[in-house]
Amino acid sequence: MNMKVKKNYSNILVFNPAFLGDAVLATPLIKALRFLYPKAKITLCVRPENADLFSKSNFIDDVIIFDKYYTQKGFSGFYKFYNILNSYKFDLVLNLHLSIRSTLILSFLKNAYVVGFTSAVMSFLFNARIKRDWSIHEVERNLNLLKPLCDDYSLEEAKSIGGKPETYIDINIKNKVTEYLTSVLPGKKFVGIFLGSVWPTKRYPAEYFAKVANALYELGYCICLFGGTGDVESVNVFLTHYKYPFFDFAYKTSLYELPAFMASMDLIIVNDTGPMHIAVSAGVTTITIFGPTAKSLGFVPYDNDSIVVENNNVSCRPCGKHGHKKCPKNHFKCMLELDPQNVIDAALSILNNKKV
Repeated sequence: MNMKVKKNYSNILVFNPAFLGDAVLATPLIKALRFLYPKAKITLCVRPENADLFSKSNFIDDVIIFDKYYTQKGFSGFYKFYNILNSYKFDLVLNLHLSIRSTLILSFLKNAYVVGFTSAVMSFLFNARIKRDWSIHEVERNLNLLKPLCDDYSLEEAKSIGGKPETYIDINIKNKVTEYLTSVLPGKKFVGIFLGSVWPTKRYPAEYFAKVANALYELGYCICLFGGTGDVESVNVFLTHYKYPFFDFAYKTSLYELPAFMASMDLIIVNDTGPMHIAVSAGVTTITIFGPTAKSLGFVPYDNDSIVVENNNVSCRPCGKHGHKKCPKNHFKCMLELDPQNVIDAALSILNNKKV
């Protein structure tokens, strides 16, 4: 290995209170830090709703919650949270967040060397800044934050030591789910359907998902339905169009349990959303449907086998990094004109080559 750290740090904070997928995509960076600083304590800061996903990770020592929309909102919450972080006495902070609030909280921590992106608001306050390279994957953009910390930094070497996104899989839960599925339908392949997204325009229409699921069931595959409490409307629409038996896991899995359930699937069909990255972290191939977003933004599944299905005949894509509540052009062609047969064909290209 040619990369060597310039200075040893003993108490490291990775700060990323962003969306679920962003938190998952930070794990290769954290694993690289664990490799480079094997004796250091490494803490991850996330939103409260994402904390359970990382609570038992073997490369994260502690998880801090930043409840920026509720208990730590406003100036008093800002000051309270600043004091909490200061009490940890971090000597190295890697900031993946871009907001002014994050910059101010972290830049004024006592005795902490702070590395962040130049695109963060007021990034001149950081000790070291790295340009966010939009030509590469988000995992690799994050790994580049190691550059100021290492002599002979190499992105390829950082990728090698960071590996792929990883979340904790409770093996007891996985075994129970797998045993249950295979005992009910031995010799079958199981396809997980995940309908949701925080952003409405990122959701492939639920009736289209139902067409995909109907076709796969008719070809002999078993359907497992996933969805969170925010996906009730999509699940209900799906169920009005889906005609066959299925395993219903919607609203029945916690975030902690989700990787174990996903690891029991042969394939997961999902929107461009956090659970897609969890599926990849669990070692499951995905068919990911991109609507308002695009592969060029750098948030595709970080593996070699997953397939992105998208409508390349719409000139207004991508219309934003996260999508929108409503199509800015009022036509939603990126999803409405994406034929379910394209998704079915992609799924079969994987399932037909996958051994039970």
